[in-house]
Amino acid sequence: MLTGDRAFSPLRSHLRSHHSARSLAFMVVCTVALTWWGGHAVLFPNVSGGKPIPASGAAFMPLLLGIGVLISAIDGMADFSGASARPRSHVLAWHLAAALGTAVFLSCVALLLSGEPDALPLAFRNTLGFTGLAGISAALLGFRLSWLLPLGQTIPAFLLGTPDLEGAHAQWWEWPRAGTGNGTSWAVAVGLLTLGMLLVLFSADRRR
Repeated sequence: MLTGDRAFSPLRSHLRSHHSARSLAFMVVCTVALTWWGGHAVLFPNVSGGKPIPASGAAFMPLLLGIGVLISAIDGMADFSGASARPRSHVLAWHLAAALGTAVFLSCVALLLSGEPDALPLAFRNTLGFTGLAGISAALLGFRLSWLLPLGQTIPAFLLGTPDLEGAHAQWWEWPRAGTGNGTSWAVAVGLLTLGMLLVLFSADRRR
């Protein structure tokens, strides 16, 4: 099929309807910020009145990247996609996998450029976990509100958490700040990602 002078491309149509250039630009801005912040810690105010809580860019910036993964799935042609022969969940699964892969890749580039390769596992774990939280929020409230639960996580994790630099004493609900040797934090992050993606894909074909 021809559209104007060019053959119709399902991939190009998909990228255009999902405003992929804008989503990629958002992720690139996050990457620039992560390159500047890197693995260095800054102090977040402790709303409980205790000592300030240190957090690195590798721990915090995946919050925005994870939101970006789900925001990129907003479909500007939702009615058309819902009526297509191929189930929406199939296309969405590939889209989210590509978006998550892009977020992880950009995180790696940012931390390598900032000279903080040791922070890669932290950024990877938190990208998984925050993407999962964004997925849960998207499944329950819609893709445009996928930011709600990830941002909600910042209050206990970064503003009420245990004020130690390496996160050695972080509790399970502080998983974004826990040390990468903390197995519980990895279990929580992977569990959130699995649950979030399953909920998003399960609800995809029912949502119009």
